Amino acid sequence: MLSALYDFDLAILTFLTSFVGRSPLFDHLNNSLSRFDLFKGVALMCLFWYTWADAPANESDIECQRRQRRLIMVLIGTILIGGLSRGMQLTLQIHQRPLLSGLGLPFPVTQFNAHSLNNWNSFPSDHAMFFFALGTGLWTVNRAAGSIAFLWTIVVIDLPRIYLGIHYPSDVIFGALFGFLGMKAFLALPLGRFERALDIWRLAHRGLSMALLFFVTYEIGDLMVELRELAHSSARILIH
Repeated sequence: MLSALYDFDLAILTFLTSFVGRSPLFDHLNNSLSRFDLFKGVALMCLFWYTWADAPANESDIECQRRQRRLIMVLIGTILIGGLSRGMQLTLQIHQRPLLSGLGLPFPVTQFNAHSLNNWNSFPSDHAMFFFALGTGLWTVNRAAGSIAFLWTIVVIDLPRIYLGIHYPSDVIFGALFGFLGMKAFLALPLGRFERALDIWRLAHRGLSMALLFFVTYEIGDLMVELRELAHSSARILIH
């Protein structure tokens, strides 16, 4: 199976890298899309807030609460699945990132260094898993928003990372599949009591709950970089 995946990945990467260098502006655009959170988490968090605020015609107060409660659960599920994706990257031994694997392909010169790309397994793509989970959750609330999230994740977030050699195509495909299935499984859990308790607290503390929701979406917008750096540095101090 791994051999078949390698052949599949190599064929796609060979095709994509045939375009490298033809347009410096195109290569620069792909670098920018991959590096800047503006085009990743920030854009999709704007879509989340659109879905939060855009009430369907004739929506009752109860239906509004149900919709917003579901969106909060989608955020919780997205964070959990994001953690799972990082755990899978750390524990699985599938392959390094294409850029570090000595494939002999002319990947574009990127603004990433080897340290930022890391040397651990790149399977599955945490970006694909994270944002497909979010898109799946949005789809259950607003089909148009979910469709936009899926399309944006594929075209703007995932394809540039394949083109730059940050991920194999199979990393992205399986990441998207795991994100979709993970969110479907999370939303199917019998969490009704927790959701109702959360809703009661949210309605009783509207100001605080909105502040916390903004904080969560802000952290998701920059892929929780600061929190991850804080956790990493704290763990390093505690260990040593």
